[in-house]
Amino acid sequence: MYFGNRVEANPDLVKQEYEQGHYIANHGYSHEYSKIYSSENAVLDEYNRTENAIKKAIGNENYSSHLFRFPGGSQGGKYAKLKNSAKSLLEQNNIAFINWNCLTNDAVGKPTKESIVADLKKTSNGKNKIVVLMHDTNAKQLTVDTLEENIAYLREQGYVFKNFYDIMY
Repeated sequence: MYFGNRVEANPDLVKQEYEQGHYIANHGYSHEYSKIYSSENAVLDEYNRTENAIKKAIGNENYSSHLFRFPGGSQGGKYAKLKNSAKSLLEQNNIAFINWNCLTNDAVGKPTKESIVADLKKTSNGKNKIVVLMHDTNAKQLTVDTLEENIAYLREQGYVFKNFYDIMY
């Protein structure tokens, strides 16, 4: 998932990922909660602004992810009521939303390699299908360092990795 401002800063990377068959989804433009959640239309504007950045980066004006991940998740928190009403507006515009149901907690406190792996195991336990929340900023090297172990563990548990193209279309 991409923030629109990160798409604009890294268009070549986004295009490369797209050309390799990765699904380029939408996480809003700014990741500034007070801006995004100022109104339902602000949520849609964040989505549209990011979609335009993605289209420009990949060179495909017809592309639409039709998928949004609310910054901070689509439920609860200070903006819960606004998020709920924004869901209807997104649906009216043929935009689905996705949440995670499995965490590594790689963005909480000062994680260790061991804590990231343990949290993935704990939060995936007993679930048939999972969407794992992980972060890919420069400050998240531990996330990268745990990928092989986390992927191996999930495969051992019988999970199959799918692209959103496989799920949504």
